[in-house]
Amino acid sequence: GKKFCTTTDTLTQWEPDSMLATMFSGRHTLFLDSDKGYVFVDRDGKHFHHILNWLRDGVVPILEDSEYNELLREA
Repeated sequence: GKKFCTTTDTLTQWEPDSMLATMFSGRHTLFLDSDKGYVFVDRDGKHFHHILNWLRDGVVPILEDSEYNELLREA
């Protein structure tokens, strides 16, 4: 897996109705790594950095068509 570092604000403010916003809203129990406090999200990390960047600045990356379709599926 891959580890990403971000803030709760990044995950919840831009798309308040998204699954990520719901997960990190405080309404649900998150399962944290007991040593580091990481939250495990059971998804392929290949495109997650694009999702985080879009949540930060609203810019859609330029990708090959096949990668763009994969990103749309994840988003």
